[in-house]
Amino acid sequence: MNIFQRVKGAVSVPEAARHYGMQVHRSNMACCPFHNDRTPSLKLNESYYYCFGCQAKGDVISLTEKLFDLTPREAAQKLAADFGLTP
Repeated sequence: MNIFQRVKGAVSVPEAARHYGMQVHRSNMACCPFHNDRTPSLKLNESYYYCFGCQAKGDVISLTEKLFDLTPREAAQKLAADFGLTP
């Protein structure tokens, strides 16, 4: 199992969003950090996210990648380190 599979299997999108400071409301909605969003338009499902405002979408790795301006590998490594996933 590679780092991408390990991270995706261990960390959900809402879990990562909360860990990185996003305020996740009931029904797993949040204000989108990728555009000027006043009301929650970002749906955080267990394995992917989708914004109804700007159409941003992806998985837990791409969310981390966009939040911190990282490459996919760097995002996976950050998630693994932040959530204590061992190699």
